[in-house]
Amino acid sequence: MPGKRNKTESNAQPKPDQRSSLIERVFAGLLIKPAAAQTAPAGRSDQMSITLKPGEATEVKLAMKKGAKVDYTWTAAGGVVNFDMHGDGSGQQTSYEKGRGEASAKGVLEAAFDGNHGWFWRNRDKADVTVTLRTNGAYSEIKRMM
Repeated sequence: MPGKRNKTESNAQPKPDQRSSLIERVFAGLLIKPAAAQTAPAGRSDQMSITLKPGEATEVKLAMKKGAKVDYTWTAAGGVVNFDMHGDGSGQQTSYEKGRGEASAKGVLEAAFDGNHGWFWRNRDKADVTVTLRTNGAYSEIKRMM
């Protein structure tokens, strides 16, 4: 009968040209970032190398907002170091991780509060050690404290 659908017609698959249109819209939605993401700062990347004589120490801090994240990697060439990854600011302080006799570390540092977050290294070896720090993420400044 004209105008009447049978069961197979009501469950019919879209025509090939309709499917590609749907797929194109889905991919376009995935590829276009929301307006808020387009205006967010892209972050920054830095690399810093510091040579420490036996017994010498240094500290490097990143200025970060609460919840900001930074990917980091550091290596100690020529020996090992003791380290303390910590943060301070706004009347608060915290220690994220400590280590002794370490040659490297990597991970993600997430700021627990607004302030300065970073690393303290001390060379306890008998020879010079060069610490190289690589950072990538949401911070506004990197500074060597000592």
